[in-house]
Amino acid sequence: MTPRRAVAAFAIVLFFAFVASWTSLPARAGGAAIQSLPAARQPQHLLAIRTGTVYPLELPPATATVSRHLRPFRVADPAAYRQRKAAIDTGAMLPDLPSIATLALTTTPTFSNSFTGLGFPDSQCGPDCEPPDTQVAAGPTQIFEVINVAGKIYDKSGGTILATFNLNHLFNMNPDLFSSDPRIQYDTIANRWYVSMVILNSTDITTASDGFFNLAVSNDSNPLDGFNTYAIDTTGNDFPDQPSLGFNDDKIVTGGNAFSCSPNCNTGPYEGNEFLVWNKSELLAGDTMVDTDFTAPAADDSGFPIIPAKSRSSTSTLWMVSAFESTMNIWSVTGVPPGSMAFNSPIAVTSFTDPPSAPQKNGSHNIDTGDSRLLDAVFRDGQLWTSGNDTCQPTGDTTIRSCLQFFEVLTGGVNPVLNQDFSFGTKNFFDYYPSVDLDSSDDLITSFSQSSSAEFPSAYVDGRLAGDPMNTLGTPVLFQAGAKAYNSNDTTKGPFRWGDYSGAGVDPSDQTAIWVAAEYATSATTGLNWGTSIAEARVIAPPTSTATATATATPTATATATTTATATVTVSATPTTSATPTASASPTASASGTPTTSATPTATDTATPTSSATPTETATATATLTPTATATQTATPTATPTPPFGTLSVSGNLSFGTVKVNSSPSKKLKVKNTGKAPLQVTIGTLVAPFTVAGNGTFNLAKGKTQNVTVKFQPTTKGATSPQTLTIISDDPKHPSKNVTATGSGK
Repeated sequence: MTPRRAVAAFAIVLFFAFVASWTSLPARAGGAAIQSLPAARQPQHLLAIRTGTVYPLELPPATATVSRHLRPFRVADPAAYRQRKAAIDTGAMLPDLPSIATLALTTTPTFSNSFTGLGFPDSQCGPDCEPPDTQVAAGPTQIFEVINVAGKIYDKSGGTILATFNLNHLFNMNPDLFSSDPRIQYDTIANRWYVSMVILNSTDITTASDGFFNLAVSNDSNPLDGFNTYAIDTTGNDFPDQPSLGFNDDKIVTGGNAFSCSPNCNTGPYEGNEFLVWNKSELLAGDTMVDTDFTAPAADDSGFPIIPAKSRSSTSTLWMVSAFESTMNIWSVTGVPPGSMAFNSPIAVTSFTDPPSAPQKNGSHNIDTGDSRLLDAVFRDGQLWTSGNDTCQPTGDTTIRSCLQFFEVLTGGVNPVLNQDFSFGTKNFFDYYPSVDLDSSDDLITSFSQSSSAEFPSAYVDGRLAGDPMNTLGTPVLFQAGAKAYNSNDTTKGPFRWGDYSGAGVDPSDQTAIWVAAEYATSATTGLNWGTSIAEARVIAPPTSTATATATATPTATATATTTATATVTVSATPTTSATPTASASPTASASGTPTTSATPTATDTATPTSSATPTETATATATLTPTATATQTATPTATPTPPFGTLSVSGNLSFGTVKVNSSPSKKLKVKNTGKAPLQVTIGTLVAPFTVAGNGTFNLAKGKTQNVTVKFQPTTKGATSPQTLTIISDDPKHPSKNVTATGSGK
């Protein structure tokens, strides 16, 4: 099946230029943006076509496909790149290294639920498939990993929910077509999954003549409930290498480093950066045709790529970043297709350079650490963070290393302002391919690979608290050790391929946690021995439960409870419970096995024994119930529902876009019980200019649906402050859903 889809294009290309003034800015924290009027661009309007609806549970089993070339690492000037890397590796060229302050690394991340992710045997792109391009995202109950070119869905303990499948099948495409560079995000604003990938029009990149942006959008927060898939042809018959993926309240952006497919997609020259802005509300609604705005290659002269941010807090502006040598371009995309606009503001940063290749223990070849392009970006609460590779000399080290590079830009003012700009290296080791995400307290977590002449390529996690000293990162923590030297199939060249990035995604159910994934070298003795590892990482403690266990009560088969005490306590006829509960004469078990103190014993005496931190007492009482089960007593015992449960599913969106003042368009949310038992649902309220019809509490039988209608009636021009509609249920796994309402008057 050919991937080419009919695309209706409406081309109106206008270019606006504003006279810009250049002002130098400090490269480190506290620097201001270059005070220039941003360049506004009128993009080309295109229509993306829905190619189908795919249900992961119906995908065919993963099968071997035709052998395809390893994923190319395309650079703007291949000859210059090779010379630069060779000069750095041999020490013939030493970059102007940044100063790394000597500061205590006080923050140390923790990780849990670590498990093995996808590896080379799972790859669906032939015997020479490298690198994996590791990506991961977390949903309410699932972990979804994608690599070249396979996917797998796990539960949060690492158990398999959906076995390995070919990503071409997810996009409704022939599995033999050349595909590469998958990205996956879970949108914590809309509670949806997004998967993007580039697919060419041939089984072999050396014969391909065209490339396509492909995007899959889930129907709800459960990836098993299906994806609508979309494809759009690149307008210039090019290969959008390393396509990026980002989102905000009302837009999704996919971008790529455009290489001409003439004479073919493998050897065509570099054309520039390109990006595609998608209308998010139309995607979430599953429309058959979706408005997009396409900005053609050569949009950005700062090098490549342009990385759109994953937005972790509500914002009508979608932020993007690109950087090269000593300049960073901050892109702000406003409006909704058709009619979105992209603005570009340059900021001066400390010069950064391509990193040296990384040695590995017992390895005949070094690891290819790539170049200094940006790799990942996240926006939250006015902070825009991005990560990439760099060269540095760690404190106390005598050798230049491949290091992690981080930039933080504050977006709350008239112009974006650089706040942090630093590289981070580990003495005696080489670090490369960092990811980035922010938790609910704006703390940073990153995952990456590390190796040296004394260490096999391994997977690490690191982080920093929002209040840590400026331009610092914490102590790296190993979460998966390499087992042997990496052995590539490509033994005729220099360093072995690795990367091209790692993954990080915040957990929507507990946003103190970020799930990370990184590549490491496995112990495999045949074939390529790259693998990935997944872990749940934190730099702050998880939220405490409202019912915290404080003691264990063991009911006996008699009505007489005997305890030992060292401090004085008073036993009355009415027992009480507190954070450190006083055991009653005869507790009763609740439905969940958690004892309650509903039985009222008849006291025969009032004793005043002594007690310690674990009080014991001797008292004789007559009780009506004498359970024999051992249960854990909690400060506030509550019954836990037992299966079957009702299951809350919410589909639809409340992104109204731009509407005429005093008009009142409406949108519907579909609230469905997909579980096996009745479900109680409570719909919240919104304030003007939004109104909710159908709010309140109601019950949904198994399989039943109720629509909730929301109207938007702006009375003034301009953007309206976003509001959150909360939907609560007694589904223990999905107790609430939040849907953001946005809109602008015109």
